[in-house]
Amino acid sequence: LRRKMLILGGRLFSYMTMIVVVDQGSCIQCGLCYLDNCPEIFKEGSDGTSEIAEKYRTDSISQGEVPSELTDCAKVAADACPATAISVMDLS
Repeated sequence: LRRKMLILGGRLFSYMTMIVVVDQGSCIQCGLCYLDNCPEIFKEGSDGTSEIAEKYRTDSISQGEVPSELTDCAKVAADACPATAISVMDLS
């Protein structure tokens, strides 16, 4: 988990994040992650390949940082992926 800082209403908060990566070359466009298991994090790309939702993306459509409250959702999607194209990484 990575600790991030957030300022809301003039107050500083910290929260934890996980790194989620979709190996788009391995993705078979089945839709389990974005249709069934975790549509909060995963979205369908124009070619059917899974992408990280825009609000969680870091450097590309295939990588993002998600808040700790979505960790279980991301792990369920990774475990269900028949192509093992989803990685959820704890960087602590």
